Amino acid sequence: MTTSPFSRRSFVRLLAVAAPAAATAMCSPAQTSGGPSATASTPSSSASAVAPTGAPAAIVGGARPAVVRSFGPNGTHWPAHTPWLNDAVTTVEVPCTWAAIRTALLAVTASQAAAGVHIKVQPGTLPGLGASSGSKAVLQGLGSAQWSKNVLVSPRDGWGSVIITEPARLREVYGVTFARINGVDVLLTNCTRSAWAQSVMSDGLSMASSYGATTREVGAYEIVMSNVKSDISDPLGYAAGADSVMTDCVWDGCYSAPVFRPTGATDHVDTLQMYGSGWYRGLTVRDTTFFGSLNCALQIGGMRADDPNKGTRFLTVDHSIITSQATAIRARYPKPAGADTPSLAQAINGIGEDFQLYANDSYIFGSMYRSKWGAVSNTKVSYDQALTRNPVASGKWTYDSSMNSWGASKFDSLTPSPTVEYLKSIWK
Repeated sequence: MTTSPFSRRSFVRLLAVAAPAAATAMCSPAQTSGGPSATASTPSSSASAVAPTGAPAAIVGGARPAVVRSFGPNGTHWPAHTPWLNDAVTTVEVPCTWAAIRTALLAVTASQAAAGVHIKVQPGTLPGLGASSGSKAVLQGLGSAQWSKNVLVSPRDGWGSVIITEPARLREVYGVTFARINGVDVLLTNCTRSAWAQSVMSDGLSMASSYGATTREVGAYEIVMSNVKSDISDPLGYAAGADSVMTDCVWDGCYSAPVFRPTGATDHVDTLQMYGSGWYRGLTVRDTTFFGSLNCALQIGGMRADDPNKGTRFLTVDHSIITSQATAIRARYPKPAGADTPSLAQAINGIGEDFQLYANDSYIFGSMYRSKWGAVSNTKVSYDQALTRNPVASGKWTYDSSMNSWGASKFDSLTPSPTVEYLKSIWK
């Protein structure tokens, strides 16, 4: 049996009243000049389509890498509007405090942002104040969605040298990309044109629009949640609160292990869930692997009849691997002790909007709810009923019965396990 397409998740992350902004700044950082920004190949939703294939070798080094299509992180997925690590004209070094980061962001002018600004954070840890909608934001009211380039904030000494040790929330931070900063759980509320890149989250990352806002173009690039665990919370979220719009956002080059439900719990658990009492759509999952949690890997919810963006793309699955939890158990993640066994072999739940769902160059392992798709190309499914239960306006699903027996070696060839050693090799 397939579950209802609508989530039973509460909207506590969106409906609580937010606390005041984070603490005021404590210091003023010095600025230094660097060389001019280099011309670079950048990620694009119009990148040439390729057939599903094995994972490419990582491309690393001092220059900004050209994007290499993959099923997960490989070091090349990076927001097009953000300077590469060595490209900024202006560099600003700051202590490892939220106050110092805030001061540096407040000092950025539009002309500096256009030329390229990189705020380099010294090694250390950053606290968190919670990652729910009622949590006090560690950063709030910063940046500009009108900057022609995002400001880059990353560790001075590279990936692993700056860690957020508790759940944290950012609110209304615009035009800023945080990269190679690991965390526990991060919530980006109303962070239009901001992004988080090439980082590990132990519990997850969510994007949300609330307080009547329209939030768009939030990006997650090579965000990895690789630790399998038992929990009742979804690791990844895409949400719109009352009278709010969430649209035109991307998960690009990302990876998530499954979340298993503890025995005795009743919550359903999804790897990424679209939800809320507002209007959400326009999500792209590209070059990504999502292993399914108890209920599914993608819970896409459904459209409200009064959606102001009705008739536009709801969901795009582009060159990605989406699996049920049953597949995750067979392929890479044995069920931990004290966890429920999945009763569904479901990869995608929810209906979205009829004929506003798109898939290309992807693999889907498991069943799908009775959704109707606008276009499907070069996408293999292990679900034989997709051909009748999931009609397509243009193109078709390719059913491959052998996918139901693929084991670890096959998955390893397509999507390498993002171990610490692997991530060190690609994020250097």
